[in-house]
Amino acid sequence: MKLSICSLALLLAACATAEPLAWRDAAINLAWPPPPNPPRISFLRDVKGPDDVIPEKGNIARFMEFVTGDDTTKTALNTPYGVASNGNSVIYVTDIAAGIVHRYDLAKRTVDYILQAGEEPLIRPGGVAVDRDGNVYISDAGNAKVFKFDKNGTFIHELAGQFQRPAGIAINSRGEKFVVDVLAHKLKVFDVHDTFVRDFPQDDTREQLNLPSNVAIDRKDDVYVTDSMNFMVKVFSHSGSYKYSIGEIGDAPGSFARPKGVAVDRDNHVYIVDASHGNFQIFNQDGKLLLFVGRNGTGPGEFSLPSGIFIDASGRIFVADTYNHRIQIFQYISEGGPQ
Repeated sequence: MKLSICSLALLLAACATAEPLAWRDAAINLAWPPPPNPPRISFLRDVKGPDDVIPEKGNIARFMEFVTGDDTTKTALNTPYGVASNGNSVIYVTDIAAGIVHRYDLAKRTVDYILQAGEEPLIRPGGVAVDRDGNVYISDAGNAKVFKFDKNGTFIHELAGQFQRPAGIAINSRGEKFVVDVLAHKLKVFDVHDTFVRDFPQDDTREQLNLPSNVAIDRKDDVYVTDSMNFMVKVFSHSGSYKYSIGEIGDAPGSFARPKGVAVDRDNHVYIVDASHGNFQIFNQDGKLLLFVGRNGTGPGEFSLPSGIFIDASGRIFVADTYNHRIQIFQYISEGGPQ
């Protein structure tokens, strides 16, 4: 009898395969800048939790749950902070207050969670990055550690290094990991084998970081660091030499009150999230403001204390809209590209 039930369950599972979740919510049409200007950023959709990813249960799904006893608790986003993608359909979101990392597979329409590293529970996961092999790096400020997992969420090891408060993580083209250590006012660099190699940047009293929080790396391996208490993003070469900065303290466009996440798109535009302004601002490589997207609010394209941002190779922009308890997804449109 057991074999026949299992066989039936497998058959029903095969029949119940869901269509991938569409990237764009057809019911919402938002773009920046507004018409008649050609759009450069368009709104795709938001994700608040499993109900936005997992298909609504039909009779087959309910029968399988009865047969297999599968009653997985569905956890919605609480306070999303960091976000990263594997470049395809999988999104990782750190939930800093809940002590959870959410894993959404939009193609398979599945939701999983990373709750611990080996026997060690996550406490305050913040930064997250995915390498070219799909391995996932998660910084945990509560544990003062950085953990590595494989693409299935299996714990591999802890990065050996003394952290005070690890935060943002970015990985360059060489496979080197750059981890922000907030209270040390530095980044720590690990090689492709996850061995600590150096502090970053070079010691330069003119350009010391003051409570850095987030980091991004462009195609040339230049490093962009959110220098929170200096209210700007500082840009360094791969070796750690200071190059230039973007922004200053203020409440006008082009300035920052609470700069958070930073990212760079395929055309080398720099995106910087500001939690107080409730938007992300886009700059060119000269630090000139090109566009800002969003305002404080709860609707599509509006934010409440946003934090992390990530841009994949397809130009999809993922923003952790922290106190709206969701991830908002946008699309970068190159000049002359599809609109």
